[in-house]
Amino acid sequence: MQTNASLFAKLNPVIKGSGLFLIMFALIATTDWDKTLVFLGLAIGLLLLSGWGPIDFLKRLAPYSLLFVLTFWMMAAFGKGTDTIWSFGWFHVTTESIMHGWLLALRMATFVCLSLAFVTTTDATRFVMSLIHQTKLSPRFAYGFLAGIRFLPQLIEEVRVLRQVRMIRNVHSRFPGDAFLSIGLPLFTRSIQRAERMAIAMEARHFSAERTYYEIPEVSRRDIMYLLAIVSFICLIFLL
Repeated sequence: MQTNASLFAKLNPVIKGSGLFLIMFALIATTDWDKTLVFLGLAIGLLLLSGWGPIDFLKRLAPYSLLFVLTFWMMAAFGKGTDTIWSFGWFHVTTESIMHGWLLALRMATFVCLSLAFVTTTDATRFVMSLIHQTKLSPRFAYGFLAGIRFLPQLIEEVRVLRQVRMIRNVHSRFPGDAFLSIGLPLFTRSIQRAERMAIAMEARHFSAERTYYEIPEVSRRDIMYLLAIVSFICLIFLL
């Protein structure tokens, strides 16, 4: 999770996430093509408002293009329908399955755009502070969530190191799943040790739910206007 200087990044994280969840729920509630395209356009617009240029926008979405294609193909080739276009072996492509595949792929693209808009404009610490103060989440769970996010880069680095060690020692997999076990077990053991050390450190510093905070995120008029705009937009789409 990261942040930038865009207007979308300055919104309260919980309010911003709530608005995006409302769009997702509205998208799930409809199977209409026009509404799906409108929601996709809204998601792309929010993503561009998050401070990305068109080139960065295409670069970030490029890794997901294969996922879109595979989703469309799986639904189109193995779907149901009566208007058969092409059939071979297990593959049965119909007009209905193609339309259903496109609809599902567009939904997935919308979810990806909304998720990227949130992740790329939200600071992890500010998000956790907002969860504590706006949703009254217990600090014990909130700080545990924050610590888990901080550990992700270390886990990725450790996986890279373990893979390089296996390559240097010319270690090959003896059976399916051998690589997963040889890398996963050391990671699991280190994660337990790291979590224990962190728990001891927090106890040593008298961590408790009754604490003061350096910064308290507040819900401003701008956040309320953003949420009202999202709700009004969704209502307008379903009423028209």
